[in-house]
Amino acid sequence: MLPRKKYLRALCLSIATTIAASTLISAPAGAITRYTPPVTVQAITPKFVTKASTSSSKTVQVVSQTVTKPFSVVGLTWVGSLPAGTVFKARVREAGKWSAWTELHFSDDHGVDAKSAEAAGTRFGTDPFMTAVADAIEVTMTNKSGVAPKDLKVDLIGSQETKQDRALLTSVRKLDATGSPTDAAVTPAGGVVMRPNIVTRAQWGADETWRDPVPRMGTTIVAGFLHHTASTNNYSPEQAPAQMRALYAYYTKSLKYADMAYNFLVDQYGTVYEGRNACTFGDVNPCDGPTLPVIGAHTAGLNVNTFAISAIGNYDTKEPSNPGAMVESIASLMSWKLAPYGLDPNANASMVSTDTSGASKYSNGMTAVTPVISGHRDVGKTACPGRYLYPYLPAIRARATELLAPVINSVSVTPSLIDASVPTPVNVSAVIPATGNWTVTVSNASTGELLKNSAGTQAATSAMAFTWDGTNSAGAPVTPGRYLVSIAATVGTSVLTPTTTEVVIATKPSAVTAITYKKLSRTKASISWTNPTEVLPLSTQYIRVSTNGGKTYGKWTKTSKVTPKATFKNWKKGRKYTVQVKVTNSLGESAVSTKRFTMR
Repeated sequence: MLPRKKYLRALCLSIATTIAASTLISAPAGAITRYTPPVTVQAITPKFVTKASTSSSKTVQVVSQTVTKPFSVVGLTWVGSLPAGTVFKARVREAGKWSAWTELHFSDDHGVDAKSAEAAGTRFGTDPFMTAVADAIEVTMTNKSGVAPKDLKVDLIGSQETKQDRALLTSVRKLDATGSPTDAAVTPAGGVVMRPNIVTRAQWGADETWRDPVPRMGTTIVAGFLHHTASTNNYSPEQAPAQMRALYAYYTKSLKYADMAYNFLVDQYGTVYEGRNACTFGDVNPCDGPTLPVIGAHTAGLNVNTFAISAIGNYDTKEPSNPGAMVESIASLMSWKLAPYGLDPNANASMVSTDTSGASKYSNGMTAVTPVISGHRDVGKTACPGRYLYPYLPAIRARATELLAPVINSVSVTPSLIDASVPTPVNVSAVIPATGNWTVTVSNASTGELLKNSAGTQAATSAMAFTWDGTNSAGAPVTPGRYLVSIAATVGTSVLTPTTTEVVIATKPSAVTAITYKKLSRTKASISWTNPTEVLPLSTQYIRVSTNGGKTYGKWTKTSKVTPKATFKNWKKGRKYTVQVKVTNSLGESAVSTKRFTMR
C-alpha cells in the first residue's frame, strides 16, 4: 500500500471539494449522485488483564465490558506476526442482551501481496465480525504466552441503513438484467455477454477520500476467485449497502489498505456491488471501473491480473439463503469479466505466486495452476469461500460457460401484429457474433411454404438487419395468416441456437352471424350466435338489448369468451326485443349485428 502521507490526504480532500456534487461513472445504467452517509470508527484501547491461566495457555481480557456508540462491525488489527495459536473472541450487546462468544478468525492469505507497493503501511487483522446494531463489547485473547501482537487495536465500525439505501434497492429490482449490446462484453469467438446490474460505489455511498487516489492496475485477466466475507448472514437487502460502507471503512481505516479488498461483492439476495475502484479519483475523463483489471487485495500472492468476487456473509456456517440468485449473479459477473480475454471457465489458469506469508499453497516463485474460476481455498490454506458455498462452483462454471457461448442476441422482429388493411413492413434485427454466417427466413406457419430468405456474414459482432415487405416469393402480398420469421447462424463449426418469432397479419373481426332465440321458461330466454373464423382469436364478446324497437339500448354487456351465448331473465311474453351483438380482437371490433325477437 502507498503510505498515507499528508500530501495525499490533502490532494484527496482538495479533489473531493472540487467534485463534491459530481457522479462517479462506473456503470452505464442506474447511476445516482454520489452520497456519503456517516460511518463511525471507534478505537477501543486494549487493557490486558489475565483472566485464566493453565500450563498450556493463558486467557487475557483485551476489552472489558465497555459501553460504546452504536456499531455493527468489530475488527482487531496489529503489526507484525501473530503469536502462534492465538484465538480472539468477542461478544456484543444487542438490544440490551449479550450475545454468545464468537471467535474472530484471521488469515493473512486474504490480504495484499506482501511484496507489492500496497503492502507498505498496512496492518494485519481479523476477518470483520459483523453484528446487528450493538452498543457494548467485550474481547478476550487466548494463546500460550498471553502476549498480544504488537500495536493491537480494537475498532468498532458502524453505518446505519438510510432512505437512500432503501430507494436504491427498489431501483435495482426494477432494472432489466440484460441491458443492451453496447453494455456487453464480447469474446474473441464472438460471444456476447450482457453486463450484469452493478451497484456502483457512488450508489452504495463510498467516501472516495478514504482510498488511494490512483489505483494500481494489471495488464490482463487470467482468473477469477470466489471468496466470502466471513461476516454475518443476518441482514436484509436494504442493509447490504450499509454493510458495504462498514467493510470499506474496515479495509481502509483499520487495515490501511489502499481500498476495498475485493473487486466485487454479492449479497445473499444476488445484488452485485462494485468493490475496489479502478478509476483515478478526480479524473475528468469518464472511467468504467468494473471493466478494468485493477489489482485487489484478496488472494495473497495471486492478486495481479486476477479479480475476486466475495459473497457477503459467512458460508462456512450457513447455506446461502437464496443460492439460485447468488449463483446466477456470480456466474453472470464471472462470465462478463472473462469474456474480453477469451477465457474458458472449465480451463486452468497458470500464474506465478509472489506470496511470502506461507498462507498460500503456492509460495513465492511457484507457478499456481488452478481453474479459471476458482474458490479461494483452491490456492490458499483457508476454508474460504466456506463449505456451503464452495460446492456451488461447478454450477457457477456451468452457467458461465452457457453465458459465454456465442449466441444470437437482442432479437427484434417488429411489428409482430399487422392490420392487413394497412400493409406494414416487418423489420428484423439481431446481434450476430463476429465471423458468423446468418440466414433469415420467412415462412407460412400453416403450410411451411418458404416466402422470403436472406443471408449474410458479420465482419464484427454487431446487429444484422432484414426487412420483409409482406410479400411471397413471387412478390404478391400474402393473405391474412400466421408467419414465422426464423434467424439461424453458425460461427465456424458451431451451430448457434436459432430463434423463431411469429408475425400475425390479420383484420378486425367480421360481424357475427346466425343470431337465434330460444325460450327457456315463461320469463327466461337465451340468445346465441355464430362467431366469425378469424386469424386472431376473439378477445371479448358484447351484447345489448332494446325494448323499444331500437330507439334506445341498455349497456353493452360482456359475455363468455368461449361460448357465443347469453341468457336473459324477466322477459315478458308477447314483448318484442331487439338484440345487438359485436365482438373484438387485438385489432379492433366488428360491425354490430342486429336481430329482433318476440318473446313467445
